[in-house]
Amino acid sequence: MAAFRKSWDAGVLRMLLPGAILGVSLGYLFAAQVSSNAVLATLGAVSIVFGAQRLWVERGGRIPVPLSASPWIGSLFGVATGFTSQIAHAGGPPFQMWVMPRRLPRDVFVGTSAIFFAVLNWIKVPAYVALGQFTTANALATAILLPVAVLSSLAGVRLVRRVPVERFYVIIYALMIVAGVKLLLDGVGLA
Repeated sequence: MAAFRKSWDAGVLRMLLPGAILGVSLGYLFAAQVSSNAVLATLGAVSIVFGAQRLWVERGGRIPVPLSASPWIGSLFGVATGFTSQIAHAGGPPFQMWVMPRRLPRDVFVGTSAIFFAVLNWIKVPAYVALGQFTTANALATAILLPVAVLSSLAGVRLVRRVPVERFYVIIYALMIVAGVKLLLDGVGLA
């Protein structure tokens, strides 16, 4: 977040965060009833289709993408992001489906994503406390992995800044397909 603190889009955050709060709340309420595997499989399939469709558009396909959709649609994507993040730690695909077609400048997209998910993760804390997720084992795993997380974040910042701006979205869409395959395989129990 610190690396991109001056590059973010307040409009995207205003559009998605209220819905995300509702999504986290719904995820908390339905945590026992919703299969995280079903959420992962569905997200994986949708991510693959969305990423493939957007790559096709990038190559000159003729599918129009409404960039100025109604605010309530953005709120729905916020709900989906909060819900899938709460249930399966997989809020990225719905967020990307709403934000990526807007073609924000690379650093603004990354900064907005970092701020959004930092806020979203703090919003989830009360639900995780209520669900008993803060255990000694989880705290120990967090402490052990913290150096890896910090180093990975720093490496990620360097990598993002090295990616040519004109290729950024194509790379992200391709990675979205890869992530979609992983989510789908996890959801159906093949990974």
